[in-house]
Parts: sequence; structure tokens; C-alpha cells
Amino acid sequence: ISVTGVQTCALPICLRLQDVDHQLADRRRHGRVGQTRWWCDPRLHPRERHGRAVGAEDRRQVLAARVHHGRDRDGQGVCARYWYIAFDGAEFEDFSTPFGVANMDSGTLSHGRIQAAMAKSGVLTDSEFKLVHDDPPIYGYVDAMIVWNDEEIVGEIKTTNNDSFEYRKKVGKPKTDHVEQVLIYMKLLGKQKGLIIYENKNNHDLLLFPLEVNDIYRAWIDKTFNWLREVRQTWKDRNLPIKTYRSNAKVCKTCPVRKACDEAGDGVIKILPLEGLSEIV
Repeated sequence: ISVTGVQTCALPICLRLQDVDHQLADRRRHGRVGQTRWWCDPRLHPRERHGRAVGAEDRRQVLAARVHHGRDRDGQGVCARYWYIAFDGAEFEDFSTPFGVANMDSGTLSHGRIQAAMAKSGVLTDSEFKLVHDDPPIYGYVDAMIVWNDEEIVGEIKTTNNDSFEYRKKVGKPKTDHVEQVLIYMKLLGKQKGLIIYENKNNHDLLLFPLEVNDIYRAWIDKTFNWLREVRQTWKDRNLPIKTYRSNAKVCKTCPVRKACDEAGDGVIKILPLEGLSEIV
């Protein structure tokens, strides 16, 4: 559930694959890495690329992942067939560019600066900590835990360019996939409130969007977790999902496992793509 090119840190959701070794150590040098949208890409999370790796055992068990939604850059993360093939250990084609990697690195450095400021102000209780969940298998890093009025709030930091920043300010709401990311963290941590913090990369201005769990958010989380469980179980049962996109669709043209997908066969079960939150929310 990741960012487009102008942003530097979307949802770093990762799947724990205890039975698949994707030789992640050999791929540490690659990567447009972890944001919200890949529930499964072997490119490592920025925290790992900056010397904060979680260790050899995790590299054997974890695929850095972003759950991609079709309305954003590529959209593979909402495709059940994509996950099935990724779980099988398919080789990923890397579409990274030097600019993209530098953009991610810049975002990671901005995170550290903002976290340091929050710590100095006395509201930060934890940052960049690993979050692991077994059912469904989710692995990620939480940017910040903030205490405000004696209540813990899940914080997520996003850096963006001036045009995107001003657009967020104009519409008065965060990107939907960023909301989805924080909602997942809130669910796993048992918290009722969250905070999305946007920083303008041009001038370091900040824009804050508070979140609070409601019935719409609960329904989306429950539906999403059920979809994730269904896809994982489908892979365990060896029931290859049928393609849900045309081969000339953008989501397929840029899919890192397209070759393996084309060679996998027609499939035997239909699973609709994962639905995201409405932009109206």
C-alpha cells in the first residue's frame, strides 16, 4: 500500500516469507525501496540500505514490500497473481533509476531530522521500530510513536515536492494510500489515532493530517486483511489466480514479475484486485 516518484516514503509493508529465500543479500545494492505498496518486492527497505539492516535471518525470511494500488504508479500489489508468483520466488526485474534511489535516500535523511526534532520537543517515544504481524504476515517500520495529551499516536512522515505539498494543502487531505498505510499500523498496534506529516522538500514546511479510527476505516481494514489472508492461502493451496488485467495494461507492462507471470499458465481461481479506500474518504 507506496509512493510515486515525487515522494520518498510510502507504506513499507513487508511480507514475512518463512519458507522462501530470495537471496536478498545479493540485491541490497538494488532498489527503489520500501513504501506502502508492495506487499512483496525483494528490494530492501531504506532502513536496511542505510546500515540498519535487521540481520541475516530477516533477509532470509522477509521480502520488502509495498502494496501498490492501481491509481498510483504501477499497481501490482493489488493483484493476487502478482503475490502468488512473488511468493514462489520469481526473479524481479528492477526498474530503479539513479534519481529514484537518490530521492529515497533524501527522504530517509529527512525522516531522521524530523524525528530528532520531535524527540527534542519531548513528544517522541519511539521511532523507526520494526513491526511484525503473523496473520496476515506483515512486516514494516513505523516512523514515529508520539505522545500527545497522554495518548499514543502513530506517526508517519512523508516528504514531497512543492507542487504536491501545495496540492495536499489545497485539498485538505492526505493521499489515500498514505491513510491506508497508517491505518494498517494503527490496527496492528491497537491505536485509535494516527498522524501523517508531510514535509515540503523545497522549504521544509510541514503539513499535518490527524487520523482517527471510524466505521469506514474499520471496514476497509477488515476487508483488506481478509484479502491478504485469502491470497496467502491460495498460494499455500497451489491455486494460481487468473489474470485480472489485460497484457497491455500499464500495471502489467511495468510488473517486475511479468515474465514469470506469462510463463505460469492461465490460472484456476479468480480473485479480484484489492480495493483501496475511496478518494472521497
